[in-house]
Amino acid sequence: MRTWGHPHQPLVVAATEGPSGPARPERREFQVESEDVGDRLDRWLSRQVPEHSRSAFRRFIDEGRITICGNSCRASHRIQLTDRVSFDPPPIPSPIPLPEDHQLQVLHQDDDIIVISKEAGMIVHPAPGAPPEATLVNALLGHSDQLSSVGEAGRPGIVHRLDRETSGVMVIARTDLAHKELARQFHDREIAKEYLALSHGIPTTLSGEIDLPLARSLTDPRKRVVRHEQGARESYTAWKQIRTIGKDSMKGICWFHCFPRTGRTHQIRVHLRAIGHPILCDFHYGRETKLDLSRWVPAAPDAPLQRHALHAWRLHLRHPSSHQSMHFEAPLPEDLVPWWESATAVQDGE
Repeated sequence: MRTWGHPHQPLVVAATEGPSGPARPERREFQVESEDVGDRLDRWLSRQVPEHSRSAFRRFIDEGRITICGNSCRASHRIQLTDRVSFDPPPIPSPIPLPEDHQLQVLHQDDDIIVISKEAGMIVHPAPGAPPEATLVNALLGHSDQLSSVGEAGRPGIVHRLDRETSGVMVIARTDLAHKELARQFHDREIAKEYLALSHGIPTTLSGEIDLPLARSLTDPRKRVVRHEQGARESYTAWKQIRTIGKDSMKGICWFHCFPRTGRTHQIRVHLRAIGHPILCDFHYGRETKLDLSRWVPAAPDAPLQRHALHAWRLHLRHPSSHQSMHFEAPLPEDLVPWWESATAVQDGE
């Protein structure tokens, strides 16, 4: 079995020209090796071309972009040694995001910054190979014609990020000077962030500290893992439990108040899993993709949870121009409110 860093090389590469001249993505063909026989087509393809997810390949199969020996196929197809798999990648989208009319929950706005509460499910900025639409950047461009131009192309105003399914508070730079100053504060760890996470299990202590280095997974480039070796990055999260549902340390669930001192990708999600408390409905690091509050509180109203239960609750910074200390809090979104209200505050909690 090959790791993600060693995909099959294409047997045939065919470049095609668009009507205006620029080359379209190259067609790729792969041949199955004996060690991969019997694997699902969508899973196998996601290993051969790790820049696309398994769900993306299911979509490509539905669109007819994947064929086996020239014939259409299904994602569930079990690959055989004689299969010759062809992949016609989708056109490379324009890297320039356009303004979109999307209602933003604005917590604060002035000439230098915009502070918003990002909704769960919204990507912060266009990703390579994905359409530059329906992202926070598109919504910001529709909200304001004044955003900083510092940083990577196609990401105006973006100083920091939240994962797609994470809701909560973010600060956006409106000027280049504000962007540089906020970036400095993040780099120097002068900006304090607080999160709420709803996780499996109840700790035996009321608070704790997690000091575990993180690195990219060797088998899945989208994931991070705890790894004690050269190249791993120091990562530190303090936490305390503030509310619980149930009393059983194994079967109950707990609201964690997290204070990440570093800002690594997926840090809180990986750290809580590492100490035995994976976040509810975390499809990368948890146990399930959907839960309902009635599992713990039979009399509770319908409260389906279909995204990881992580919320960027508070942000503490200094205004980039006035240097005044500022504190922002994003209210819990509707899907998390019933879970909060059904929980019982613990001793010394908030």
